[in-house]
Amino acid sequence: MKAIRLHIKQNSANYKKEETVQCRMTYPLPPYSTVSGMIHAICGFTELHRLRISIQGCNQGTVSELYTRYSFNAGSKYEAGRHQICVKDNDKEYGVFKGIANVELVCENRMVIHIAPENDEDFDIIYKSLLAPKKYPALGRYEDLLDIESVDIVNIHQEEEAEPKMDIYIPVGHFKHDEIRSSTIYTLPKE
Repeated sequence: MKAIRLHIKQNSANYKKEETVQCRMTYPLPPYSTVSGMIHAICGFTELHRLRISIQGCNQGTVSELYTRYSFNAGSKYEAGRHQICVKDNDKEYGVFKGIANVELVCENRMVIHIAPENDEDFDIIYKSLLAPKKYPALGRYEDLLDIESVDIVNIHQEEEAEPKMDIYIPVGHFKHDEIRSSTIYTLPKE
């Protein structure tokens, strides 16, 4: 099977765990949905293009950082003693809360990602878009810029056994029952 292999790196990034709110915790590697979203953004896809993705990498750990957090409810009327910011839209005033929160960042992340589109027609579009992105690629948050070191076309095949050299997401179905106990299990979004 033919695939596109990316060698990429990031200085820092947050691959947000969906269930975390107060402190935006991160996965150690981007989930499948985050990589798929980055590919869709770079290619300008506006509808779902299904991709088979392999993600592996290593990093130098995590740090916690403060950021300014803005929150509001749609249609929330501005109240001077309650909201820190007033947003005016024609004759209406909406209230916005401003505060600080924590975000967890993965540092010095180096990754190898393989992408095999399910639709063969998408292969060249994705390959050419990764070679010359129309906008600067980000993986994680919009500000988590991505440094693409190389983009290659490779042939991949299935091995019966392999020893990963980096951290890697492996579907639970590929493990023997007794191997699962020594692994960290994540429920990752795919789309």
